[in-house]
Amino acid sequence: MSRSQSSDRESGFAMISAVMIVAIVAALGAVILTTGTHADRSSQRGKNWESSLATAEAGVQRAIAYLQSTNGATPAPFAGVTTEGSYTVAVTYLGRNRYQIDSTGSAGEAQGLAAGRSVRVVMAPPRTFRYALFSLSDVDTKNNNHVVGDVWANGSVTVYQNDTIEGSVNAATGWVTMANNSTVTGDVISGGFQSSNGRAIDMGTGAHIGGKATAASSSPGCSDDPSGVNYQINVGGSIAGATTTWGIKTGSGSTGPLSTHVCKSAPATKTIPTYSFNPANYNPAPQVFASPSAFSVWLSTNSSNLSGTFFIQGGGPSDPVDINGVTIGGDTTIIAESAPINAFGGVGVSSANLTDKVFVLASFYQPAPASVCTSNGGNPADCAIGIKNNFAPNDGTATLLYAPNGPVSFKNNADFLGAVYANSITIKNNMNITYDDRVDQIVGFGEFTLEPETWVETT
Repeated sequence: MSRSQSSDRESGFAMISAVMIVAIVAALGAVILTTGTHADRSSQRGKNWESSLATAEAGVQRAIAYLQSTNGATPAPFAGVTTEGSYTVAVTYLGRNRYQIDSTGSAGEAQGLAAGRSVRVVMAPPRTFRYALFSLSDVDTKNNNHVVGDVWANGSVTVYQNDTIEGSVNAATGWVTMANNSTVTGDVISGGFQSSNGRAIDMGTGAHIGGKATAASSSPGCSDDPSGVNYQINVGGSIAGATTTWGIKTGSGSTGPLSTHVCKSAPATKTIPTYSFNPANYNPAPQVFASPSAFSVWLSTNSSNLSGTFFIQGGGPSDPVDINGVTIGGDTTIIAESAPINAFGGVGVSSANLTDKVFVLASFYQPAPASVCTSNGGNPADCAIGIKNNFAPNDGTATLLYAPNGPVSFKNNADFLGAVYANSITIKNNMNITYDDRVDQIVGFGEFTLEPETWVETT
């Protein structure tokens, strides 16, 4: 082969190699460009995906602001625009001051890059009432009462003979006394002791605690009893769960695993939920009466199948709000601004039908310091809410009794679902109350009018 032929061949190979290199570089360039473009598109779509959720949230916030500014008037569907996208919102009233907000947010316009996300938020009154019985001071049950639900007292709790509490008992700064054959199925916690005998939990013959028993101290480090002489748990019956006390165990009854001279901190005292009356929170609008007497006149011809909201001004011990003989037909709220609420006599209070309804009795009456709300014979006197004979608004009714400034007293055959929140509570003779969570969220009670109950993304 001549030199010229060899040179030509080498030149051909070099050209082929150059073409191949150019092709490879071009292919790599295309891959890089494609990858970059795809990354840019993915990044932009991801950004739009996040922006669409933020935009949907903006629609929710606008709906909440509208509900706040109009005291719950339901707006027509609306739309809006933010710097990140647009939203459409629909608000649905669910009843009992609960609102469903459906908001869809969209971000981006280019084909393949636009994104949309939807959220559903339910706004409702705050969860407020969790106990069957709640007292700022003491709870006393007497004679064949049955409570289904937890009991809280900032003071002491007395469970009398043959009474049953299906739930837990907390006496934050006081003691727990359980008479013969009484039962608490859950845990029992006390935060103080009786000065007369040093007992923190005192159980009679046959009394039973189904859960744990703790004689705790409301004084830091049990400093009110340095030697552990007090805070005794006296067991005349049985305690199924672990038993812990800063003092000792006395009595011949049995307990679960026992720990003595162990200092436990009692639960902190609780405040009663606040209430604020705002007519705009109610639909239909409340009826306002200048006095309990005026309400009684109206009630004399409207006591059957009662429903609505009634705000009664004025009154006092000699002019109470008397609801004896009322039958509840739908959601009913009766608020006594400064008078006690009484239901005395043999007729009592009942339900007019089986429909789902909530019945609220709220009295802000504050008895004189020397007065005594009693359930020992006769009509209870000086009570914020006094119930005697046949208080039974059942058949689909959940009932809340609320008296932040005074006691609530029951006597004879009270039978209802719901809760009692009061300054103090006294129960006598055959009361059956079962906690019903329909009273947990009632408009006007709690720190806020409405708060988010649920938040879910629907797409």
